[in-house]
Amino acid sequence: MALANKSPEEVRGGLQAWLETKLPGATITTCDVPSASGMSNLTVLFSATTPAGEEHFVARVAPDGPAVFMEYDLAKEATVMNALAGIGVSVPVVRWVEQDPAHLGAQFLVMERAYGRIAADDPPFTATGWVLDLSDEERRTLVTNSLEALADIHNADWRALGLEFLAPADGSDVFDADIAKWKAVYDWAREGDVNQTVEAGFQWLADNRPSDDREPVLTWGDARIGNMMFGDDLTVNAILDWEMVGLGQPDVEVGWWLFLLRHHTEGIGMPYPSGFPTRDEVIAIYEKAAGRSVEHVDYYEVWAAVRLAALMHRAGNLMIEVGLLPPDAPMRFNNPASQLLAKLIGAPAPTGDSQSFIGNR
Repeated sequence: MALANKSPEEVRGGLQAWLETKLPGATITTCDVPSASGMSNLTVLFSATTPAGEEHFVARVAPDGPAVFMEYDLAKEATVMNALAGIGVSVPVVRWVEQDPAHLGAQFLVMERAYGRIAADDPPFTATGWVLDLSDEERRTLVTNSLEALADIHNADWRALGLEFLAPADGSDVFDADIAKWKAVYDWAREGDVNQTVEAGFQWLADNRPSDDREPVLTWGDARIGNMMFGDDLTVNAILDWEMVGLGQPDVEVGWWLFLLRHHTEGIGMPYPSGFPTRDEVIAIYEKAAGRSVEHVDYYEVWAAVRLAALMHRAGNLMIEVGLLPPDAPMRFNNPASQLLAKLIGAPAPTGDSQSFIGNR
């Protein structure tokens, strides 16, 4: 039975039986199972009395059916996270990866729990919430700390950490491999549709690709403050959500960071938060922290827009499938990501009403 269809008691029972195989004598004392649509990873918070004392964990359970991503490689995520945690990067330690779906309905990983505040997506942190309650100086500190944590990831020696498996197996260029992967993602996500904006984006990327022979760095994949957990002093307590981890140029991550902020402001009609550094300042803060320059951020911001627009097409199809949107909903083609992509590359924008996932979950 899928996790989404299990009662809290059944989830707790499944976790209890599984935990005893890892820590004999352990007893779960609390178990918080959130409601979810099943389209993305589900998170279960639980505590247990173990031979080491009271311990606090987070289980991230992969979707057991249709999902936003084509595949979920929790073992890969765990390997990267633990490698980074081992050199002091603010990443939760993964204790176990369970591939057998018998316990919770799908594969899952269990990591040590981190604590702090997360900038929300729905409603977005640019519209309401604790980020807007900060002073301008505090918001600048928040962004600076976020970019410094991103630089920590990029400065990790992925070869020395044993992460060579992230490189293309055939020895090809990492960006060529990434383009090919995301074209496959788009073909899968569109389910026979033709998304003219996304296809124009891929063509623009091919026509405008810069020459770049720099060594790749370890890339988080979903670099944004909404995937970070912040302490009361605004330090980064945890860097979360590693589904898109890989290798690439640091510009890829800075471009994604900037585009996701653009999406949460210009894209959905929200003002840019006061105190947040400007675009040029974001780049300068990152470059200072990383000790390297980024040379093609504009290009890689378009790359971010193409990928997010492809994922929004997938999300639109999924939301129709599970009944969250009507069959004629425009979100697949016309959403903030596709609108911004069209603007960035000078292509015709999707016509009609733009529709966002925000507020529809």
